[in-house]
Amino acid sequence: MATTTPMTEMERQFRRIADDAWSKGDYSVLDETLADEYVSTHYQLEQSFRGIDEYRALIESYREAMPDLTVHIDELVVAGDCVTCRYRVTGTHEGTLRVRGMEIPPTGKSVETPGISIVRFDGDRCTEEYNSPHALGMMEQLGVIPGRADEMGEASA
Repeated sequence: MATTTPMTEMERQFRRIADDAWSKGDYSVLDETLADEYVSTHYQLEQSFRGIDEYRALIESYREAMPDLTVHIDELVVAGDCVTCRYRVTGTHEGTLRVRGMEIPPTGKSVETPGISIVRFDGDRCTEEYNSPHALGMMEQLGVIPGRADEMGEASA
């Protein structure tokens, strides 16, 4: 017989950020889940976002580029004061994507890219995040850079 573990407050808060802020564009959840001193470090972007306003601007920029952006939580582990998540982001590139000083005009292409996020909590507030999305794969799917399939003369996935 399968058993389920009750959802912890940290897991609930993490899912609210993924589901409401990232997937639905409801940024009010950030004021309820993030600590004032929140820092989100994104390794592939080589950038940290400090505070609620900078993090909100990050989400807004991705949602402007991909209005149907959705975060899919594939696996989530709570240990101590941390939540570790393996996720996928899906979306259709319909607006200008601004990353690492580049402005990528809309391609109309759909993307699905995985990532890993580790979030530390202080009580029920997120205080810091370390995020590593597969940005290279997303750039390949958008046709911004050649992908392995392109190099082999096959269609990109």
